[in-house]
Amino acid sequence: MAVEIIRPSDPELRIVHDRLRDARFAPHFDGFIGAIDGLHIPVIVPNDEIVNHIGRHGYPTPNIMAVCDFDMRFTSIVVGWLGSAHDTRISRDTLVKYADRFPHPPIGIHFIYMCMKILF
Repeated sequence: MAVEIIRPSDPELRIVHDRLRDARFAPHFDGFIGAIDGLHIPVIVPNDEIVNHIGRHGYPTPNIMAVCDFDMRFTSIVVGWLGSAHDTRISRDTLVKYADRFPHPPIGIHFIYMCMKILF
């Protein structure tokens, strides 16, 4: 079911959102089709596994990388990397491990990489 729900509405990733064609956003967002960000969600794990899941804030958490389009629809979500991991490690690992399933935009089209962590 996730493959049917979490996927780009435009599989070719060529359609730039109408909002980004507005003069307020051009030329700053020309060629962008979505955003990538990471987040941490607290989880409960067995006591003997807690040490393997502790993040930099001191509680068990997996590192999650999510991609969404400008209609706020998820197009890709990858969960993994126990505890803390650097964003570049997560991005590189995702592009290698899930190369056949990660939405790759054509040349000249980009995702915005957000530089913040969201904690729930």
